[in-house]
Parts: sequence; structure tokens; C-alpha cells
Amino acid sequence: MMSLSRSSAPLFAGLLLLLAAIGGCASQAAPRQAAAVQSSEPWVDEDFRYRIMPGDELVLNFLVNPDMNTRVVVGPDGRGVFPLVSGVMVAGRTPEEASRQLTTAYGAVLRNPQVETLIGTYGASQIYVAGEVRTPGVHPIRGQINAAQAIASAGGFLETARTGKVVVLRRRARDNHLLVREVDVRALLKGEGRDDFQIIPGDLIFVPRSGVAEANLFIRQYVTGLIPFSFSYNFDLNRNQ
Repeated sequence: MMSLSRSSAPLFAGLLLLLAAIGGCASQAAPRQAAAVQSSEPWVDEDFRYRIMPGDELVLNFLVNPDMNTRVVVGPDGRGVFPLVSGVMVAGRTPEEASRQLTTAYGAVLRNPQVETLIGTYGASQIYVAGEVRTPGVHPIRGQINAAQAIASAGGFLETARTGKVVVLRRRARDNHLLVREVDVRALLKGEGRDDFQIIPGDLIFVPRSGVAEANLFIRQYVTGLIPFSFSYNFDLNRNQ
């Protein structure tokens, strides 16, 4: 697990406050939770694709002019300083979009350029995992992973996790809109899930507490504290999760 930097800690804390409101999983709060996690607009395939971010290193392959192949780091302003064409804004674009953009830009100085843009290294190659996992915090991401694998990187679920209602938050680059989506990780682990998608750098995955965990917490805080004798009740941990 990676430690929180000064720059990422406020973001992580702020999102945790939001998730605390989303993550109330007591049975009486279930309808409110279902409404809270709905995005203001449907997710589309384009929202699952990685978009270039400041700090990413791009690999440029010139198919007709291979002697110009190079690697360029995207600056904090979202621009890359490319040979011959100088600064070009590429942040917020997919690699395919950047390829078309740079092919057009190089068309002013080269004859029939064909530029392929690839991600060499991710500048912000980390995700945030919070809630009922063994090691919440900031975790590195390598390659393509889904929500189940992201949770595995955080040590896996605690017994108190509500595995069927994992929340994924993503900020869409092109308009900074916050997208929120639920995923049934329990079904994914059983090979039954249909709502699978790629987790990308910057995503926050939140695992709420199960209804059973909320009930047990209620007993510990209220019943055990008020009644002067031992009280216990066994819940079926496989129910309502």
C-alpha cells in the first residue's frame, strides 16, 4: 500500500466524506442508498476508456518516419512538447484521439504522417480503495484490472463487507463530471457478473458495510452498553449482503 501524499490526502478525505453518506447500508437506508449512487447520466463505453493525464509518458511511433519515434511526458498543463510542432494539448483525450490529433498537427510539417500514440508509463498510476477492505488507502495499478482485482490489491474484503454493492467513483476528464456506479463484485467472483469494466488510474472503489455489520454495530453500541448483562445474537452472515 502506498502512503497518502499531501496532494492526494485532501482528495481522499473528501471522497471518503462523500462515500460515508453513500455507504449507509442499514436495511432502512437501502432505498436512499440506491438513489444516491445513481449517476446523473448513464455511463457509456467511452467513460471506461483511459484518457491521458498530466505526468503520463507518451510513446510516439511515426509509421512512415520511424527516425522521429520519441517519448514525451505530458506537462502539468496537459500539453506535451512534441518535436517540430511544439506544445499540443493532449490531456483528457484517449490515445486514439491523440493519435489523430498529432497526425493532423504533423501534417503541417511532414508529408503524409501517420502517428501512433501509446501510453508508455502512467503518471498517476494509483487508485483509491476505501471501506471494508483489509488495507484501505492508495494502491498502485499496473495493467488492466477490474473492481474485484482492485479490492484484491487492498487485501480483499473484510467479513463485514457488502460485496454485492461496491461503489466505484470516477471523474470524467472531458467535463470533470463525477460518475458513480455500483458493481456486484460477489457475482463477478462467482463468474456470474455481467457488469464488469476496467478500473483506471484515479478511480475510487468503496466497499460499504453489510446490513449484518450495521446490526452487530448497533447491538455493540446500544444494547451491550445499556443492558447490565451479556447479550449475544447470531446473525446469518450470508443474508442481506
